[in-house]
Amino acid sequence: MTRLVVCDTGPLLHLSEAGALHLLQSTGKVLIPDLVAEEFEQNAQGWKPPQWITIKEMDKDAGKQADNWRATGIIDPGEAHAIALAVQLNADWLLTDDAKARQFAETLGLEVHGSIGLLLWSLGEGFIQKDQAYNLLDGLAHSSLWVSERVLDKARQTIELLSA
Repeated sequence: MTRLVVCDTGPLLHLSEAGALHLLQSTGKVLIPDLVAEEFEQNAQGWKPPQWITIKEMDKDAGKQADNWRATGIIDPGEAHAIALAVQLNADWLLTDDAKARQFAETLGLEVHGSIGLLLWSLGEGFIQKDQAYNLLDGLAHSSLWVSERVLDKARQTIELLSA
């Protein structure tokens, strides 16, 4: 069975900047809402998502729900649309690097991962090797992703554990 993954703009952008977007393809069928595709193209200076990412239109109810979440100021538009699409499709994973969006999505019962989690999953699944994991983690640390040194240290420890 193919895993259904919905992604918001953050991981697309951060993984692209780190040269790690290919890791996303290994997760399963990747979908993004229209708004995320637009945000990505704006932030990536016109670079479009790869063809293996499907741009999916939300139904009206999901769109209304996303608008309600945006109106409350809880989460940003791209995250709201990605979460609404993930709920609509009963997605297996939601990918976001935004802490508030992650917490909110988890309250809705979604399984949420971020760019670093995806990198560690890829190592654990054997899609990448230890050296590549360290290089990609360094790339993420130098991307527009804000990540604390504590999280980077934990990721390095996990790379060592997964590589043992």
